[in-house]
Amino acid sequence: MPKIKIVFCDVDNTLITSKNKLLPQVSSAIQDYVVAGGIFVLTSARPPMGMQALAQQIGCSSLQICLNGALILQKSQNSVETAILFEKSIPTAILPTILKIVSQQNLTVSVNVFAGKKWLVQQHDCWVKQEEEITGASATITSFDSRLRNVNHPIHKILCMGEPDQIDNLETLLDRRSDLYLSYLRSKPKYLEIVDHSVSKMRAIETVANFAHIPIEQTMAIGDGENDLPMIKDAGIGIAVANSFPKVKAAATHIVRSNDNGGVAEAIRKYTGLSR
Repeated sequence: MPKIKIVFCDVDNTLITSKNKLLPQVSSAIQDYVVAGGIFVLTSARPPMGMQALAQQIGCSSLQICLNGALILQKSQNSVETAILFEKSIPTAILPTILKIVSQQNLTVSVNVFAGKKWLVQQHDCWVKQEEEITGASATITSFDSRLRNVNHPIHKILCMGEPDQIDNLETLLDRRSDLYLSYLRSKPKYLEIVDHSVSKMRAIETVANFAHIPIEQTMAIGDGENDLPMIKDAGIGIAVANSFPKVKAAATHIVRSNDNGGVAEAIRKYTGLSR
């Protein structure tokens, strides 16, 4: 049994390469870790439908942390259906506020809404198309007004995509709106992930670790982006891949090879206590 009982791993720019591929050495390391008794949990800003194929490919679909920790899904061994272990939504009034900020400041930003397993957009722009190609998930084009004023459609995450200067401007504007009680961090220079202020990947890790009756000291977190920073700082061991944001590398316990060079495999084999 490895000393580190659970590994929580980001997906984009961490687990998979810059060409969105899973390297054989990474897949092999994960499978060896799981066979030895470890638990491997995908911990991503992605929605559930953007993680299913990858989870099945590596054989780790029993627990998934989605939407930056706003939604945690669990699947029992004898079921193909997933149950919600935890969820935290954003007040519906936040969406019109974000749209108003974007419109009034003439920001060129794609606003995407994630509600449970649904990905909703008002138009199929180049950013949505790019994200569909990366994740394998498909967005639904709809009117936000008609779909999301209904309490039966909770909003778990708002993703804003745009050029870095546009995202910089949006982030600055949100900094002035502490009254909205939001958490917003970058998963990529062009992506701003917006969730409730109480949501983070680290809080999701605490929920899962408690559910599995495993101390935080026996957890490892691997990531690259600003949205990974809370878990890199506070998990038992925090691992940054070499392509991480500078502040993520500064907070990490260890730095491993980049996502394109099998950094996750290196982390699992060197720092979990997995016998080779």
